[in-house]
Amino acid sequence: MNTKQVSQAELEALFGVKYFQAGEAVQVSANEQDMYYFEAYHGPSQVVVERGDCAFTVDEEKQIASVLRGPVEFTSPHFTCVVRGYMPPNKWASLDSGMILPYVNGCATRQVFPPERPGDPTMQLLTIPPYSSEQAHHIHSTVRVVHVLKGRGFSIVGMNDMSIRQELVPGMMVVLEKMCPHHFETEGDALVVMPVHVWSAPPNGIENNHPMFNGTFLMNQGA
Repeated sequence: MNTKQVSQAELEALFGVKYFQAGEAVQVSANEQDMYYFEAYHGPSQVVVERGDCAFTVDEEKQIASVLRGPVEFTSPHFTCVVRGYMPPNKWASLDSGMILPYVNGCATRQVFPPERPGDPTMQLLTIPPYSSEQAHHIHSTVRVVHVLKGRGFSIVGMNDMSIRQELVPGMMVVLEKMCPHHFETEGDALVVMPVHVWSAPPNGIENNHPMFNGTFLMNQGA
């Protein structure tokens, strides 16, 4: 945990994370330097989706998720993420069915809306069981916009003793900027979150295929 005189707000800005409480009406969008543009709406919001864009959203009862192709306009009761330049067909999916794919450290997932092609945007369901830690501390190369669907847990962001431990409860939204070091944890309750991957990455490890990785060999230092 943070042992130096740095505020949580300063750490959130430093590592690139934003937390929004349930019911808080806000709109956030991609940073100027991001390669992929999105707009996230949290709380009651009027959403306008232009032609050429689409919206990932959930209904009032949080029973049905939708991906809606623009042009379309609607009232978002809880959570919507608009992705620019992606035009999949309109889709609807129930959020009642269980997880079907295993994940790291006992977690489980379901692809609510799988990518049409590798790398396309996607909405997932991630269940983190009680007394668990979702993955090791890790980063992503693009933004994750996360809606907390149910349960209770914690978001851990930062490095070493400079970190933030933020409680997560239903209705919250978390925006994890690219390269933000993070993971989720639970105590006595399971945690279910819905991350939208603005870009989902292809499965062949192509992001590791660049000159800084090629020809680099790790060595034991000082042992």
